[in-house]
Amino acid sequence: MARLRREHHRLLGNGYCTRPLELDCAFEAICETCTFFQTSIEFRPTPQRQHDHAAANNQTHRVDLLTRLLDDLDQQAS
Repeated sequence: MARLRREHHRLLGNGYCTRPLELDCAFEAICETCTFFQTSIEFRPTPQRQHDHAAANNQTHRVDLLTRLLDDLDQQAS
């Protein structure tokens, strides 16, 4: 049971939360800025949609954040 608790990952819409269960989080909507956030190329469509929405709504800070995230995913895929 202890091993399962250590290896547990919470599935999010655009990746995984690797925060230990003992450190619960009330801010799962802003995961891209969290050091416990992990994602991979199969989740790329979600941050791409978020990026496009932020760009359409002139949210430059969010566009920059998601651009870095998408660039990292592209580098992982190559």
